[in-house]
Amino acid sequence: MLVGHIAEMVKGATGMSDQEIARLHSGMEKLFNQIPKTSQYQTVAEVIKSDRCFAQVKVGDQLIFDPFLNIKKSSGAMCPKALLPVLLQINAIWELATESAASGKEGFPEIVFRHVRCLDPGLEDGGIGGVVYRIRFENMSP
Repeated sequence: MLVGHIAEMVKGATGMSDQEIARLHSGMEKLFNQIPKTSQYQTVAEVIKSDRCFAQVKVGDQLIFDPFLNIKKSSGAMCPKALLPVLLQINAIWELATESAASGKEGFPEIVFRHVRCLDPGLEDGGIGGVVYRIRFENMSP
């Protein structure tokens, strides 16, 4: 069960009661308990390839998650056909980061499956073009 300042943070952010906090899945407890470590990092999805993108997403554009999408830090267009696959991959990466932090390892692990393509299948397959993002962790500590 979550206790102390982490429990208070979760209650403040979500409005959950002590009884609801007690019902959290053990995986959610692990995620929340690792916030002091994981909040030192942001997740960056950077465009490394853009081909005929109708939304005008360009190479070098970045989606910054710290932990949520931060539109002030992000650059370029935010196309829904690109956001969905990026968000799905980031969800899996956060689990990896939580497990790594819980193990006591310094830093974050290497991301093996770090490239994500938008949902536009490209001109050859009935779409227009497409965008590829590379996802990485960045330490926010100076």
